[in-house]
Amino acid sequence: MVTSSNSIRHAHVLGHPCRPMDVDRAPADAQVRTCLSMCRLLARAEIPFTYYGLSGSVVPAPGDFVDLGEAEGEWAYRNDWHNTYSRRLDSALARRLARGPVPAVVLSLYGAAHSDVDPGPLPVIEPMVGYDHCWAPYRVFPSYAHQHVLYADPAPHIQDNKWFDTVIPHFLDPDEYWLGTRRDDYALYLGRDAPDKGVDIAREVCERAGVPLRCVHDGLYGRAKTETIGAARCVLAPTLYVEPFGYVAVEAQLCGVPVLTTDWGAFAETIAHGHSGFRCRTLAEFLEGMRLAPSLDRAAIRARAVERYSIDAVTPKYVRYFEFVWHVHTNGGYYAPEALRCPANWGRE
Repeated sequence: MVTSSNSIRHAHVLGHPCRPMDVDRAPADAQVRTCLSMCRLLARAEIPFTYYGLSGSVVPAPGDFVDLGEAEGEWAYRNDWHNTYSRRLDSALARRLARGPVPAVVLSLYGAAHSDVDPGPLPVIEPMVGYDHCWAPYRVFPSYAHQHVLYADPAPHIQDNKWFDTVIPHFLDPDEYWLGTRRDDYALYLGRDAPDKGVDIAREVCERAGVPLRCVHDGLYGRAKTETIGAARCVLAPTLYVEPFGYVAVEAQLCGVPVLTTDWGAFAETIAHGHSGFRCRTLAEFLEGMRLAPSLDRAAIRARAVERYSIDAVTPKYVRYFEFVWHVHTNGGYYAPEALRCPANWGRE
């Protein structure tokens, strides 16, 4: 438990518009996992919260649950289900806000799906942004790379609101990952079987290096996933687009496994070249990284990942940001006195 003296008395969590928050029913849905992760963080921070979600959601204790009923289709911006969902959510939120405590925040976990909701006087924050349809005036990006990509988007809702955003990495529970005791000489690729994820690069690198490649595109979860990662020589994540965060690379590091990635996107922030893996721009660099991977210190790789990407490491950052948002939202915005995102550490990384 990360006990905090934070002043935020409640968080209203706007969840997934198409699926219940139940990872057993939708283990491959990244946004369902995002909803669960944020609820777990709030519980860890001892911030009371209400989750507004679809029937069948499994909300971590001690969270409250507002049931919005069954989905009537897949969500698309301003389609029939968006409009129906917005009416249900707006009505439920209005009832809770009328009697809810303050200071409080509204957390939008599915971007534009929540853009028609009236939050009343409360600030709306989009935490764990991994999509491209932002709308709220306060946003938390998982990497500076993703923040910069969206800031280059000409959409007015991105361009007009930049001052109060921040960057906080995504996070995982390190207890779900561990250093493997078995070592097999295979390289591992975990991800979509798609060119933009770099699967063809992974195949070519392993063929040239003479190292067996194990490709897993779906269906690997829990203990089996951790053990598969932990036994690998390295994990290949040669994503060709600008990766917003790249959970697989961090999961690998939590297992102490070196990661070979491209040298852009969030990888430039999450992979310490020569320490937790290698960021590559040529075939020669991928091959050299493959050769050197077994020489890296696996215990040190895991320790670094726990220090940066564990839920305990990240929770205080979110607590401080929630307080910062409340302060600027209610005390003059840009001109709010003492508007420091991290007062105790301002001026130090």
